[in-house]
Amino acid sequence: MRNCKEKNCRLENGNCLFPGSDGLLVQCVGPWVEEKYFFLERYLEATSEARRKFLNLGNAVYIDLFSGPGRCIIKDEQREIDGGCIRALNPKGVPFNEYHFMDIEKNNIDALIKRIDTHYNIKAYIGDSNQNINVLIQSLSQTRYNRYHFTFIDPFGPGALKFNTIKQLAQFKRMDMLIHFPTGAIKRNLDIWQEHEKAILDDFLGTDRWRRALVNQPQNRISSILIDIFIEQLKNIGYPDNGLKLAVTDSEEYSGVPVVSIKNTKEVELYVLILASKAPLAQKIWQSVIKASPDGQKSLF
Repeated sequence: MRNCKEKNCRLENGNCLFPGSDGLLVQCVGPWVEEKYFFLERYLEATSEARRKFLNLGNAVYIDLFSGPGRCIIKDEQREIDGGCIRALNPKGVPFNEYHFMDIEKNNIDALIKRIDTHYNIKAYIGDSNQNINVLIQSLSQTRYNRYHFTFIDPFGPGALKFNTIKQLAQFKRMDMLIHFPTGAIKRNLDIWQEHEKAILDDFLGTDRWRRALVNQPQNRISSILIDIFIEQLKNIGYPDNGLKLAVTDSEEYSGVPVVSIKNTKEVELYVLILASKAPLAQKIWQSVIKASPDGQKSLF
């Protein structure tokens, strides 16, 4: 616990104006972030045995394209929690052999590294993940044989991620991705983007097909249409249908796509989590994981 009394303490980059209890940078977040990390941890735990054979050969790799400083404060509760990177270092079950952390802010990387025990095999990259992706690919390509990669892709908004970055990662045979798809931010900016010949959403989806697909569509269909386009784009870069969606969910909006909808305290959707894998087993595990929410409720698939 620590005290943060300022109403406008959240900086433009998402960090808090005030340091955390350890004197290092923290990100200001809402309570819904814990739900996102719950599913990340559950998936890492559930896939631990499948990952063990790669770990034993030194070939289990974790990647985070938007790492942050490794620590967050839930502003309304004044409570600090670990970020995704720190949680990935200590998963219940089987860890990874090496970790690749990327962030556009040098201060975030500096804070993250200070929070990590030196015995971990860490490679850190400072700068725009979309620009540094080639450096990461070169590093990963040094040992391509029989490697398993898991990438957590958690951007602040669609402007931070280009589909070409996902495409670059997809060249590896075993590359699972848990992707934050920012439905809320897209809906807020859609009218503006539709007025421009080239928009952020073109780069995020890797296509301008959304412009035609959304013509005369009702508001409640927008997110579903955009996710369908995104899924098709993932198929085009090597992710098979049975590694993306197997079950029909109980969601009317996202029927057929096993996603987790993350909502704020007013029950407004902020984003969904999508698992992309080239292995049907990974999707089966994901669907099992998302059947239970952090509060213990079961979904009805």
